[in-house]
Amino acid sequence: MNKLKLAFAALAALVGVGAAYAMKAKPDVRADNHYWITAGGTTVLYGTTAQAENNCPGTGVFCLKAKDNANLIATRSN
Repeated sequence: MNKLKLAFAALAALVGVGAAYAMKAKPDVRADNHYWITAGGTTVLYGTTAQAENNCPGTGVFCLKAKDNANLIATRSN
């Protein structure tokens, strides 16, 4: 019975550590400065995502893409 209690206690500790790691605050990528490029690869500005959306030269879904993060795309804000 003591081995079973020890096994459950170890499992609970492992789950607790995993949950604490999962809840760790992650930095907001949109607040960081990036080099923003057009579809043609021309660098337009260095700034945050909000600045890229305000200074968006194109139209439609794709406007500017962060050079260092392919998943970060700025669209035209209306």
